[in-house]
Amino acid sequence: MNFQDLNVDKKLVDILEGQGINQPSPVQEQAIPLLKKNKSALIKAPTGSGKTLAYLIPLLEDLEEGKNFTQEIIIVPTSILALQVNKNLSQFKKIYKDFTSVIISSTAIKEDKFNEDIIVATPDQFIKRLSQFNLKYVNNLIIDEGDMILFGGFEEQLNSILGLDIKANKYLFTASVDEHLNRLVRRYIGADTLLDLSNNEINASNISHYLVDIKHVSIGQALVNFLKNLNPSEKIMAFVSKKSEIGEVSEILNKNKINHLVISGEMNKRDQRKAYKDFEEGKSNLLLCTDIAARGVDIKDVTTVISLNLPYDIIYYFHRAGRAGRFYKKGVSYVFYSNDDTSRARELINRGVDFTFMSLRNSQLKEERNLSKIEKKPQKNNIYLEKAIKQKLRKLRGHEVKPNYKKKRRKAIQLVKQRHKDEIIKKNLDQRNTNEGTHYSFVSYKEPNVRKSKKKRGN
Repeated sequence: MNFQDLNVDKKLVDILEGQGINQPSPVQEQAIPLLKKNKSALIKAPTGSGKTLAYLIPLLEDLEEGKNFTQEIIIVPTSILALQVNKNLSQFKKIYKDFTSVIISSTAIKEDKFNEDIIVATPDQFIKRLSQFNLKYVNNLIIDEGDMILFGGFEEQLNSILGLDIKANKYLFTASVDEHLNRLVRRYIGADTLLDLSNNEINASNISHYLVDIKHVSIGQALVNFLKNLNPSEKIMAFVSKKSEIGEVSEILNKNKINHLVISGEMNKRDQRKAYKDFEEGKSNLLLCTDIAARGVDIKDVTTVISLNLPYDIIYYFHRAGRAGRFYKKGVSYVFYSNDDTSRARELINRGVDFTFMSLRNSQLKEERNLSKIEKKPQKNNIYLEKAIKQKLRKLRGHEVKPNYKKKRRKAIQLVKQRHKDEIIKKNLDQRNTNEGTHYSFVSYKEPNVRKSKKKRGN
C-alpha cells in the first residue's frame, strides 16, 4: 500500500516522496483514514512507528488557508518535542499550503491572542495561556505521547485540556495505556475507536534488548569499557536516572578523551536545542542524557541506546529503548546492572522484555546465564531457613507458654538465621576450595553456653 491508496492529496504525496517516505507505516495506514473520517480515537502503537505523520497528514489536508483563527491543536509532553513537531510542519509550509504555526512552551512571551492555524503546546503552558486562545473553530485536538504526559506529572492539566467544551475531534496517541489513561479516555474522549497496533509491546519488535552485568564497576567507567568493546560508528544515546550523575559520567568520559554531548533538564532550552542539533549533525555520535530525551524525541540513525541504570518509573525504559529502531529499522538497547540489584530488571522481564544476558569485565562483553537462574538458589535457601525457624520455635514453645517466651523466641530466630548464614558461607568456601585448589578455613558461630550463677546465701 502507498499514500495514494489512502487518498492522501497528490501534492502532499510528492512532498513525502521527496523526503524519502514512500510507503505508510502500519499506524499511518490505519490512523490516516480514521482521522479523515473525523472519528475520535485512542491510537496505541509502539515507539518509533511513525505516529507523528499519522496525525500531521490528515491535519494538513484539513486546513483551510487564509483563516485568522486556530484550526488544529497538538499537545506534547516537552518543549523539545514541540520543536520537533513544528520542524516537521515547516517542511510543508508554503510548499503544500500557506499556513501558520506556533510553539507555546515556557519560552513563549506573546501577551496578546494566538490566532495561528496550528498550535503546538506543552500541557502546562497551554493551560496557563488558555485565555489567549479562540477555540471556537478548532477541528482537531491531538494529544501526542499521552502516556509520557501522564508520567511527566501533567495529569491535572491533561484532565483540563480533555475536559474543554469544544467541538473538536479528540485523538490520543500513546505507546502504552495504564488505568489513568483508560479513565481519561472513557471520561472525556468518548472515543469511537480504539486502534491498537502494539501487539502488547511498547517497543517495536525490531529492537533487541540486552541486560549487562557490569560487575560492580561505576556506571561511568562501565560506559568507557563498553564503548571500547563496541567501537561505535553510529549514533548512541546513553541514559542516566539522576541529574547529578550526568556530571560524574561526563567527567569520566572527558578523562578518557571520549567526545560526547550532554542534555539534562537543568540546561536551558537553548542549550538543549543546540545539543540536539549538534547530535543530529554528527558533531558527536554519543549523547549522554536524562529521561527528558526519552519523551518522543526523534533523532534519525540512532542505532543504540544504553541505560546506565534503570529509571525510577520503569515505563520510561521503553521510551528510552524506543529512541533506537525508529520507523522499523533495527535497534539495540543495553541495560547496565549489578548482580545484587536485579529486582527492577526483573520487572521488565515480567513485562515481557526478552533480554539476552551479558556480562562486562574490563572491555570484554560476553554472554551470561539467565537472570532468573541466578535467583533460584537464594529462593531455595529461604525455604530451608523458614523451615528451620519453625522447627526451632516448635521445640521452644512446647505445650505451654513459659516465662520470657518472647525474648527467647527472638534469640532463637536470631540463632537460626546466623547458623543458616554460616552454612551458606561454608558451602561457598568449600566450593571455592574445590575450584581453586586452595584451602580456606571457616569457624562457625556457636551459641554461648551461659550458666546462671547461684546467689550466695549470707552466713
